[in-house]
Amino acid sequence: MRIAAVIFFAACATGCSGGGITGGSQKASDWALDACKTFPKEAAGKAAGVAIANAETAGQTGSSDTLVSNCTYSSADGKTNFGVLLRQEKTGGQTVDAQIADMKSRPDMTGPSEDVAMPKGKAVWAAKMHTLSYVPATGRMIVVTPPGAFSFGGATPNDGDLKAKAISIAIAVEG
Repeated sequence: MRIAAVIFFAACATGCSGGGITGGSQKASDWALDACKTFPKEAAGKAAGVAIANAETAGQTGSSDTLVSNCTYSSADGKTNFGVLLRQEKTGGQTVDAQIADMKSRPDMTGPSEDVAMPKGKAVWAAKMHTLSYVPATGRMIVVTPPGAFSFGGATPNDGDLKAKAISIAIAVEG
């Protein structure tokens, strides 16, 4: 299931025709080139409340217009992992509203989605996928699959707890 989620959001990330970086929340032109460098394991561990042993780039793709990368963080005890996908459009495209609408347009994959209040931009929580998609500014997207989102052999944490953890991580990535 976790692999399906990563593939789905990577496909969304590369398939969406996002926008250029504008306004007061500009980031470096290579912000999404390597999610593990943009959001180092020390910062990820602090945001997730978990001691992180490893941060591995699970995938990178891109073109001259779009960068996408995914980082998987693993806990020191080997029991917890979570992922952060970064997507950045470097030239023209969709607004924040259009990017969020695109994420909400796939209920067959994500299940019902819920709008989430964030300090900047907009976000949606896809409960079926246990994933938060946060668009803090036109041209940038942060997708978080929080610790505990996928459990093998154990009970899945409360959806509200997962969402709260994903929000905390997304806000930390955005800085």
